[in-house]
Amino acid sequence: MRTFVAVNVSSDTTKAAQRMMRQIDETEIGAKCVQTPSMHIALKFLGEVQIEDTPEICKAVGRAAQGMLSFMIECGGLDAFPERSRPRTVWMGVQTGVTALRQLQDRVDEETRHIGYHGETRQFHPHLTLARIRSTAEQAEPLQAIFNKYPVGSDSDSTTIVTTETWVDEVIVYASIMERGTPSYEVLGRSRLR
Repeated sequence: MRTFVAVNVSSDTTKAAQRMMRQIDETEIGAKCVQTPSMHIALKFLGEVQIEDTPEICKAVGRAAQGMLSFMIECGGLDAFPERSRPRTVWMGVQTGVTALRQLQDRVDEETRHIGYHGETRQFHPHLTLARIRSTAEQAEPLQAIFNKYPVGSDSDSTTIVTTETWVDEVIVYASIMERGTPSYEVLGRSRLR
């Protein structure tokens, strides 16, 4: 089963993300928005794992969480990978708490590497995926107005960025299960931060 490690975001952040997704849908560019009642920030994708390996994965994530204090993050702004002019993934950014999220991700990465899961080679960029797009630059043009409406930290002074808060106090190991083309997530384990 496909497995990943994540932190959930607050209901306020989920509602803000859903508002952004409705606006993305209204552009009619063929974006496939995330279909989930709650949202998360993925810390590490483990890929396909055997069910019998999940207890060891949950223990590794527990070791990563051990001794780390709970912390606050603020999410807001809209951006895209690989870039706004050629968006393939549209996401909501994390404005504050990035350092703590990166520390947590490093710890998860290190502990899961010890049990045989490859480490990340790219710098972790915490975000909430909102939509995936298969479009050309011309088709993505309607998104530019939405990007401008929800600037990220480097695009604008911080007073214009609308953010929502999330208290991060646990790390979750999820299984991603595809049902009729839509993923659903099953919690395999939870590890509390202090």
